Amino acid sequence: MLTKEQQEATNLSDSFTLAYGFLGKSLIQMYGDLGEKALRDGTRAFGRDRAEALRRRHLEANYKVNMKSLFTVGYDLPSDPRFKRELQFIVDEARVSHTLYCPMAAIWKDYGMMDIGRIYCEEFHNACYSHYAYNYTKVNLSKTQTQAEDDYCAFNVLLIPENLPEELKPICFEQYDPDYSGPSHPLTSPTAKDGFSSLYIKILHHIFCAAIAVLGEKGILAVQGALQFSAKHALQLFGQQNEQLTQDYFFRNYPLAQNIEDEKMWSDYDSHNLKQLVLKNFYDVVYATIP
Repeated sequence: MLTKEQQEATNLSDSFTLAYGFLGKSLIQMYGDLGEKALRDGTRAFGRDRAEALRRRHLEANYKVNMKSLFTVGYDLPSDPRFKRELQFIVDEARVSHTLYCPMAAIWKDYGMMDIGRIYCEEFHNACYSHYAYNYTKVNLSKTQTQAEDDYCAFNVLLIPENLPEELKPICFEQYDPDYSGPSHPLTSPTAKDGFSSLYIKILHHIFCAAIAVLGEKGILAVQGALQFSAKHALQLFGQQNEQLTQDYFFRNYPLAQNIEDEKMWSDYDSHNLKQLVLKNFYDVVYATIP
């Protein structure tokens, strides 16, 4: 039996995962290969954005930009209790691990969207992990649970000091920085609500921008449809969990602010009037059902 907080965190995570799936499905069903290109381009841009934000936090707190920092210091999401990992080892230069259970892959499988999930795995991890270390990280993802034949994910992520230019070596590794004094302060992960809300807006923004870049105005239609479907699906799911569904319950469990004007991130992620598109095609659908 999940606690209230665990149920909310699970819903936030699954809603983010499904939002990506619904966006990808809409783009590919409507526009085929061009829709897939938009999805892949947007996913890579999302990975780079997420990497830059994490790297900036690490540098501001005087952490080294390496693999140990990437995976252990102030990650942008809290841990998911459903996630199961077998960590082989992690050092500044490398992280080798097996993911034994991934909630994202499980959701995509349940909804018949493994092909969409596979795109996420192919594009996001390499873009994020590589970009974090100034595009010198080597990422090998030889197995993923979004492939039917694989029952675990195999991550091998390397940052070799000898491959770095001289000016980056002291930024990434202590042994090249004899005057290094250590981190200035510890970093913590955000709450599930804050973390997934941030990632939801970022991934929506980058896929939306990519859809317009690749498809022009036609790309807007695919995103509109995905937003409407996401709202209706969440209303149905949360209605099954709570017979007296309220806006408060809905938005505590969905990675968007209850009032769109309360979300400060829109000031940086409102390209092509995305905020208004979300208001009309997501919020208005929710408000019509639970005023």
